[in-house]
Formats: sequence, structure tokens, C-alpha cells
Amino acid sequence: MADVYVALLVWIAIATLLSYAIERLWCDFTSRRVIWYAMAPGVVVHELSHLVACSLTGAKVRRVVLFGPSGGSVTHTKPRMPILGQPLISLAPIAGCTLALWAVWWAFSERLHLEYSTLPAVDLSASGGAVLWQTLKALLVDSCKLVYSRRFLSPCGLAFLYLVLTFSICMAPSRTDLWHALLGLTVIGAIVVIVNQAGPSGFTLGEGFSRRIMAFGWNAFTFSILLLMSALVVSVPAAVIGRLFGGAR
Repeated sequence: MADVYVALLVWIAIATLLSYAIERLWCDFTSRRVIWYAMAPGVVVHELSHLVACSLTGAKVRRVVLFGPSGGSVTHTKPRMPILGQPLISLAPIAGCTLALWAVWWAFSERLHLEYSTLPAVDLSASGGAVLWQTLKALLVDSCKLVYSRRFLSPCGLAFLYLVLTFSICMAPSRTDLWHALLGLTVIGAIVVIVNQAGPSGFTLGEGFSRRIMAFGWNAFTFSILLLMSALVVSVPAAVIGRLFGGAR
């Protein structure tokens, strides 16, 4: 169970880094405020994710801003749920935007003939880094084939790419949220490892429920990693063109 937890965290970390990279590419040649308005659906999902997490963890919402001078924000009190509360609130946009990407995939998959792609297991051995790198390269190739096929030269295809971009850019939590989340996730990870190592043989805490949660998260990221890669494939040439013709912001 601990290995599955760590493996899922690896994919979450990769998804977060991809989201930061995509946002940075677009902000490099235009203002962040323009990005927030252009990516309105993603901004709404981002902040609603925080709101839902506040409700689930018992935190009282003080103020909600969707399109302020520095982007959106949700001001809230300390969550009543110990340890897990703040990480849930901080990382809620990753879950919310992942589900949004999942919905986009299912809405457009039949029309655009999208093919299901699965994530391999994360190898935590000494050679795991090389295997992970090969996996990411394969996903990047699949994303290039997906984005640069003729099926996207249509209103439906362009709408798909736009929604993928907006939810990809808005997935990443703020730097402050990420810092708060890392502390809680470290504690949770330590508890998972201790329970599985110190517990009697065959005993795990909430094993059935935990495995269902992990399986759901794994399936969700099957979609989001590929779509994040697709957003990156779109963003790189857009950033180059923006820099050449528009200059730095």
C-alpha cells in the first residue's frame, strides 16, 4: 500500500510540474491577468475546488475572489480536520482540474476518436528513474501524435484543445498552497509507511477503502498526464511564436 501511495504521489508531482511549466510558457509572453481571463473555466474550477475542500474539512470561507489583480483566491479559517485538512484544501485544484480533464476527455473522445492510454506502474528501484523517463518520453510522443493530427483542425477539435489548456494551466496550486500541502502529505506518507511496516502480517489500515481511492486516483491521472502533455505540446510552439512576434511582456 505504501508503494502505491508513493507512486501516485510521483504522478501528482509530475502533473503539478507540468502545470507550472505550461503556465510559465504562456505568462512568458503575455500578462498573468490576461491568462486568468482567457482561462476563465479553469479559474472557476480551481477556486470551486478550494471551496469544496473547505466544506469537506470544516474550514469556514471568509472571502472568494475569482478574477482579482493577482488572480483568484479563497480566504478561509483553519480546517477542523487535523493533519489532512490543509493538504486537501491546498491540493484540491489538482483533483478538481483532473476531474475536469477527465470530463473533457469523455465528452470529446467519441467525436475525435481519442484512444485510451494507461499509466504504467512507477518503479521505485534503482533503475526506476530510467523507466520513468522512458514512460514520459512515450507519453510525449503520444501527445504530439494526438495534437498534430488533422482531427483537431475543426471547431470541435479546437474546443477540446482550449479546454485542455485552461484546465491544465489552472491545475497547479499556488506556491503557498503547495508548501502547506507538502507538510501534511509528508506526515500522511509517514503514517502509511509506519502502519504497513509495524502492523501485524496481513493488516493494513482501511485497506479496501484505501485501495479503491488509489485506483480511482490512478485512473484519473491516466487521462490527466496525457492531456497535460498535450497542453505542453501546444504551449511550446505558442510561446515561441509569442516571443518572436509579441516580445516578452
